[in-house]
Amino acid sequence: MEKGSKTLRITAGELGSRDVWPLLRDMEEKGWLERLNLLDCGEGYSLEIEVRPEQDIELCERLVKDYLEGKTVLGDTPRTTRDVGREMIESQTVRVEQGKIDRLLALAGELIVSTNGLTHLVRRLEDLGLPVEMVREIKEYQSLLNRASWEIQDVIMEMRLMPVGFVFERFRRVVRELGQELGKKVQFKVLGDDVTIDRNVAAIIYEPLLHLIRNTLDHGLERSEERIRSGKPEEGELLLRAERKGEHVVIAVKDDGAGIDVEAVKSKAVSRGLITKEQAEKMGFNEALELIFIPGFSTKDEASTVSGRGVGMDVVRETVERLGGKVIVHSELGVGTEVALELPITMSITKVVLLDCGGLYGIPVGEVKEIVKVEASRLHSLKESEVVVLRGTIYPVFRLSRVLDSSVEGVDGNELTLIVLLAGVAVAVPKVLGEQDVVLKNLPTQLSHLKLFTGAAILGNGDIALILDTSIIGRMV
Repeated sequence: MEKGSKTLRITAGELGSRDVWPLLRDMEEKGWLERLNLLDCGEGYSLEIEVRPEQDIELCERLVKDYLEGKTVLGDTPRTTRDVGREMIESQTVRVEQGKIDRLLALAGELIVSTNGLTHLVRRLEDLGLPVEMVREIKEYQSLLNRASWEIQDVIMEMRLMPVGFVFERFRRVVRELGQELGKKVQFKVLGDDVTIDRNVAAIIYEPLLHLIRNTLDHGLERSEERIRSGKPEEGELLLRAERKGEHVVIAVKDDGAGIDVEAVKSKAVSRGLITKEQAEKMGFNEALELIFIPGFSTKDEASTVSGRGVGMDVVRETVERLGGKVIVHSELGVGTEVALELPITMSITKVVLLDCGGLYGIPVGEVKEIVKVEASRLHSLKESEVVVLRGTIYPVFRLSRVLDSSVEGVDGNELTLIVLLAGVAVAVPKVLGEQDVVLKNLPTQLSHLKLFTGAAILGNGDIALILDTSIIGRMV
């Protein structure tokens, strides 16, 4: 363990598999903890603990050292050397380098792709007239292999997960210092810090969350005198919350501040020539909120030292969407704002709906509401766009073949196949091939300009499918 003037650094080797949360919570309750940093040292993660200036660094060092050596269990009586020795022998944990876990995950993905390939092989054997009993036996073995592959993948994914609280803890000092700098009283709350997320996702979301928190402190929360005049508590509330929703984690930054004034947003957009006055007048509330994601947009005339440093809401959305997630904004004038980041727990294997549109394409199953066939005559024109009404809801229609410049239009006789997305768009496709588990790969840099796609996947038969970015589709109609 290394010690600076007010800093303690615990290496990955010293941490091992220990649960450090009891130690950190105890330091926080004692008022010792100033800031916590999680550092990637190549062979795992180390902790950097900054102690508050008024605290005794020597006393903190002794507490941490005793805890790491197993001499102290917080809240319990000290253990003897014999207790510690017995626990070391009986320990069922092994420390593994992050790189080896990543390699195992990649191999698990290849194994799943290979088992998918067996499905195609079985179909070919059936077509060749292989005896039914033999085909059935091959299918049983394929099913066992597929289940074992997914169990291996699940176990490895659990090894890659970490509590999102490691990221959340880094913002306590940020909120305290910026609140003082801006002259605002802020109560910072954290919920769901035990929710787990992929280490790679956790590392990437720090900057977007930092920008959202800076924005909240600078733009969202009012000064104490303004809050009192509005009948609010003198101290503003900033909540950082995480919760698990299926295969996603939702991380939200919420405040009880002034909210987003959409009229001011539209006025600023008009003054900067981003939209016309006529367009602004026709815009609804949600459309106006979308303006904040325009690159370089800000309601302030000058960038402050707190926000507006070139990392705007457009970069937040781009980063989240690159991870396969989406950004959701809710705001009420005078009540507050919530910006939620819906992120995948992992970034590796997913299930997609495969499409044939002059080439192979995929849409993540988690983004699909339903797949329906409708008569082509049910499509209507509205403001130079096509729409369809399904169970009383109007959906804009996105013709995938036209965007991809494919000659296959997607009309089978008088029927049209529509994939209805959760984003509120119906994608017209020529042919749906079914669902398949795939390993997602990032597009190479020379194809990074293809914004319509979030990645690619190698299928079981060796074909390559491009995976569509549904958030981009939602903005193109």
